[in-house]
Amino acid sequence: MKLSDRYSPESLAKSSLPDKTGRLFMNHHAMMDLSNVEVVGASVDTIRQLYFGIPKPYLIESFQQEIEQKEQFFHLSMPNENDRFHTEPFHLAKMGKVARYRYKLQNNELGVVILFGSYYNLIENEGQHLKIELSPKFISCRTAKSIQDYMDTLASRLLMKYEAKGCSVHLACDYQNFTLPRNFLDHLSTYSRTIKAYDGVSQIDLSDISEAVTTYGSPKQERNYLIGKPDCVQMAIYDKSYEIVKSDKVDYFHNEWGTYSLGVYDPEKVVRRIEARIHHKVIREIGQGMGVQLESFEQVSEYLTNIWRYALKINRFNLVQGKDMLHPFWQLLMEDVHFYVPAQNFEVSRKKKQSVDPVAKNITSLVGNFISLCVRQGYDHDDVMIFLKAMPVWGRIRQYYKERGLNETDIRENIKKSMLTRRLLSRQAA
Repeated sequence: MKLSDRYSPESLAKSSLPDKTGRLFMNHHAMMDLSNVEVVGASVDTIRQLYFGIPKPYLIESFQQEIEQKEQFFHLSMPNENDRFHTEPFHLAKMGKVARYRYKLQNNELGVVILFGSYYNLIENEGQHLKIELSPKFISCRTAKSIQDYMDTLASRLLMKYEAKGCSVHLACDYQNFTLPRNFLDHLSTYSRTIKAYDGVSQIDLSDISEAVTTYGSPKQERNYLIGKPDCVQMAIYDKSYEIVKSDKVDYFHNEWGTYSLGVYDPEKVVRRIEARIHHKVIREIGQGMGVQLESFEQVSEYLTNIWRYALKINRFNLVQGKDMLHPFWQLLMEDVHFYVPAQNFEVSRKKKQSVDPVAKNITSLVGNFISLCVRQGYDHDDVMIFLKAMPVWGRIRQYYKERGLNETDIRENIKKSMLTRRLLSRQAA
């Protein structure tokens, strides 16, 4: 990956030395002036924090009683900035198994959604029983430490012996005055195996079952893109001006863009967004590559700019004239956009934690062959988990995956995807 030299009119007038903040990009193919491009927002759009622990029994009983009595609200006691306690109301709902959690507590005014009580673990056993999702409204007005303190307090109210165990983030950059070419995908380098393009429909997302690139929109609009799988590094590029009308957040984002850009934001022009969605397993592997633990948002926040650059690097827009030359617009996003703190001087690399057990290969072969057999017999992933747990070697299987940073919920999801892949691609299905 080659980068252009950057210049400004001032640097060119005084000398021929580059200017790291200049908007004139020069390389051996061409010169491009990006002086009119305005970055009007760079923010953490979403935080999803996972916690391990044991649910407090009285809360499960309280939730069940509230639902049976058709009560819709539940109040949690939380400390405020002065450490004085107050109650925050949440809408309480019972969830189905497809949601993976038994209960949902939601407060859109605050910008917090809580998923509680995993269906994949017994309530009395330790497991991934809590997932907290925070919206831009909650995130934008708080520091990384205060965000983590709030989530940890929620965890302490809901779980016994809680432990932060995985954090995924969505990093968003909003810009004006640049249009991606219609053949953008032709010059995109990505690890996604297949590229799908759909125009004239509202949205199609195949990324749950394949490493796909999906576009949606109409010929009269600049295309929107969805690149990669949601359980890896996913990139979304879309018309944010259009989206905020649909989601009824016009006033909020107009204020945010005006504040961030110090008044440069033009409400008469389209705002496009590039969003990097980083799964907690990827962030964990990045931490392993650096030799640090990245399980909580506060831990991750220090490296967000580096993670942003990594996402743009593995899904990169190349210059039309040279496939080895990064497009100046992509270079601008990589070098000028920061999240909390500037990038640190190191390259992000992912390291999957490998088992040193000599029987690891036998375990993967056993599980893989057993899944194939169950698919042929017509069983589903819940049946497979029951059968595996009944095996005398289940404890060793579970330990093997735990050494790779995977919990029982991850095992179940991997089995589910493996069974779906086999059903879709097997010769019997054809």
